[in-house]
Amino acid sequence: MPKRKTADAKFEELTQHLDIERLRKSIRDGFSDFPDPRRTKSIDYPAWYLILVILCGYLAGGNTISDIAHFAELKKHWLDELTGISRVPSYDTIWWFLVRTDPNAFKTLIIKWLKSIPHELQDQLLVIDGKRLRGISTSEHITHLVELFASESRLTLAQEKVPNKAGERIALPALLDTVDVQGAIVSMDALYAHVTDIQEVLQRGADYIVGIKGNQGHLEAEVENFFRQANDVNFEGIKMTQEQSQDKGHGRKEQRRVTVIHDLDWLPQKDKWKLQSLIEVRSERLLKGVKEQSVRYYGSSRKTSANNFSKWIREHWSIENSLHYVLDVIFDEDASKSDIGNSAENISLIRRFAMNIVRSIDPDRGMANARRCAAYEPRYLSGLLEKVFC
Repeated sequence: MPKRKTADAKFEELTQHLDIERLRKSIRDGFSDFPDPRRTKSIDYPAWYLILVILCGYLAGGNTISDIAHFAELKKHWLDELTGISRVPSYDTIWWFLVRTDPNAFKTLIIKWLKSIPHELQDQLLVIDGKRLRGISTSEHITHLVELFASESRLTLAQEKVPNKAGERIALPALLDTVDVQGAIVSMDALYAHVTDIQEVLQRGADYIVGIKGNQGHLEAEVENFFRQANDVNFEGIKMTQEQSQDKGHGRKEQRRVTVIHDLDWLPQKDKWKLQSLIEVRSERLLKGVKEQSVRYYGSSRKTSANNFSKWIREHWSIENSLHYVLDVIFDEDASKSDIGNSAENISLIRRFAMNIVRSIDPDRGMANARRCAAYEPRYLSGLLEKVFC
């Protein structure tokens, strides 16, 4: 089994000597305008200090409020040296702060930090998808989040809480207003196959890719009928581009064919939807001797090749593998039981903030490995904080 290499160049860079006084001042300044929901006279720990403790706890491997409180207790001397505050907050103090604080305060903080990161969204795929927090969702109470995720940089750009899966569409304007999406490609599932939703994307100077299913019956019928007839004659006389690919692994074999057409004069909805491309994805999967076939359709305001659309459609699912899977496996998000007041939404925001920090500062290190480094080597954790706040 190969050895895990930790002491690489990035690790050495992050564990160099740092200016504690400069970092302490930068942290305080960074949180100076954070709205504190507590009564001024009863505050023992300033908001900036509690946020720092919670964020460091998640970076260093904590997954629950109890873990964060334990982290603060064990790292008391390190926190004292870093912040100048010798006392550490209890579980109740941390819990009450997360319950009471308006999630918009954390969103503003994260947006402010994101604006300081030089990332180019031109031609980058931005995925919109939802996630139900299963640990605190019951038949009577559901906590559902919808997110805007940059597939290339693997950063969560925005998050909104909605009542349920069916309510994801109401979050679209707020998600798109978080960052400047001009020039990007916004990928959405068929839930967003509505003219009003694609207009929200187009008005901000971005292009869209959206799944086409039965919620737009006439459009789906027109597209399905066209591709069925085109396939019957092997696309003879039809201008199109195609991309074919094969994947195999873990006893699975899959063949995919992506076909794209741009000549859409026959489609009544073309102008209304600002359509430039229609995409058909045919796949055949063989798993343990069982063959499965599927056909999916997409529409887009971007005019480009089947090669690009094939890549983008596959990248749409990066939000499941690079975000939701990591949150559930590494951060135990689906096991979280915090659901009083604003705690669930605030904790989910801080989890994603911690992930963003690692992925923007030490992107080649796995999330679990980065959290181990932060837990075992305080200088690595200090180095991450210095990159964030200084």
